[in-house]
Amino acid sequence: MKNLHILLLTAAILIPFSLKGQNDRIFRVGVDASMDFFLPLGDKIAPSVGLGVLGRVGRYDQWVNFVGGVRYIYGRRLSGFQVPLTVNVNLYRGPKLSAYLGGGYEFDFIGTYWGCTIIQTGLAGRHFDVRIFYKHYQGDLGVRFTYYF
Repeated sequence: MKNLHILLLTAAILIPFSLKGQNDRIFRVGVDASMDFFLPLGDKIAPSVGLGVLGRVGRYDQWVNFVGGVRYIYGRRLSGFQVPLTVNVNLYRGPKLSAYLGGGYEFDFIGTYWGCTIIQTGLAGRHFDVRIFYKHYQGDLGVRFTYYF
């Protein structure tokens, strides 16, 4: 029940901002999909899949972007709600595409696990963001794709 309240609160905060911010392109809301692979990769790979909603503050071609939201991850090793908060620094800023290095923290509400730091790198455009991330505490290497409206 607590997870549902957090999800509803996040949606109530993000939806009004998304309706207001889509025209000026400083704040965008997107749909996020991910695949997590827990290390070490051995004979039995147990990936988890995730779906969520992310908000990005800052345009893809600015030096710094802030990204946060909520997602639900499902798999044999880990299932539940997570709240990622990250900062990305664009190392390359092109007219249609930027490349970044970023990091942050991902809170979650799964049993006794309280979250961990994230290191990520990726490519971002006006309507998309694709990244590879690593979470040391979990031993989690993964890939995420976000489509921003």
